[in-house]
Amino acid sequence: MSYDKSLAKTLLRPVSAVAGLAGVSLLCLSLYPLLGVSFFPRTDAGQFVINLKAPSGTRVELTEDYVKQVEQIIREVIPKSELQMVVSNIGITPDFSVIYTSNSAPHTAFVQASLKEGHKVGSYEYMRRVREQIQKQLPQLTVYFQSGGLVDAVLNLGLPAPIDIQVSGSDMDAAHAVASRIASLTKQLSGVSDVLIPQDVDYPALQLNVDREKAAQLGLSQRKWSTT
Repeated sequence: MSYDKSLAKTLLRPVSAVAGLAGVSLLCLSLYPLLGVSFFPRTDAGQFVINLKAPSGTRVELTEDYVKQVEQIIREVIPKSELQMVVSNIGITPDFSVIYTSNSAPHTAFVQASLKEGHKVGSYEYMRRVREQIQKQLPQLTVYFQSGGLVDAVLNLGLPAPIDIQVSGSDMDAAHAVASRIASLTKQLSGVSDVLIPQDVDYPALQLNVDREKAAQLGLSQRKWSTT
């Protein structure tokens, strides 16, 4: 048999056989720098989600304008033949529906983009291209990209990112300062694309100091501003 003849030739030349195997092994090792490395395997879900935040205090009308620009960037980056739909959700409403949204205020929104079946370019590549354009055209926005796929959600245990750092403490401002410092250091790491702190502590607000005695003389209270 040809197999027996090849084995016999190999046994007759042990030095050449070992040298050949060593050369093949070294050649395989040279491919190591080209291999990708990740904590979790990537899956092309055919969609992605952009969580974005405008500067704190931005009115919902201006947030809507920012979202329109982001939608336009998506349509410019992704060809019409591969883009199926774009859906946006802006701000929040004061009812139980806020439980099911990642938005926290009128300056927050998320944009969902769905690709057509059989798209030639992967969703992660489109996410990279859209991210670059948003950083160039809308640097005032803070964005965080998610694949939006079920597999990634399961691997992340329901968290929005594979790496989730939580900071807790009795002093909210101090905890947010620590979180901001961690985010700043994390952005400097190679391989990190997006870093997001969902909570904001600098949202503008009005603090009213009511003199209850004088308000009572006018028939007013903090719960009832008019007697009529």
